[in-house]
Amino acid sequence: MKNYLKLYAYIYAITSLVTFLLALGIMRLYDVTLQIKPFFWGSIIISLLLALSIKVFKKTWGNGVLNVILGYLIILPAIFTLRLMYGTVLFRRTFAIYLIGLIYAIIYSLVILNASIRNRKEESKLNQLLKDQEEKQEE
Repeated sequence: MKNYLKLYAYIYAITSLVTFLLALGIMRLYDVTLQIKPFFWGSIIISLLLALSIKVFKKTWGNGVLNVILGYLIILPAIFTLRLMYGTVLFRRTFAIYLIGLIYAIIYSLVILNASIRNRKEESKLNQLLKDQEEKQEE
């Protein structure tokens, strides 16, 4: 739980900064007034979802593919939270939600690719260490 709260704190700091900067840009660009309450609650919800998704993705027990799918499904409600936060100011057309979902999918795929490459390197190192240990035992 301590690690989850630490991860949540980092993600919340980044998420709140990004959402408030985006809101400031929208307010300047479109000359509209936005309330701060949806951004505050939306940042909390998105941070909780992202932290939980990362924890599920990093789980070492269970089926790896299932962990990846479950982690992605946990992130999906964040898109609708963004829709509630910014309303029709940012999402004038519904394809914007799908575009953000596509961006999430691409980023998540890159994270999975990075993790699989890292796991392959660790596996090859461990296999080499096992071979070296077997050779020492045979001598």
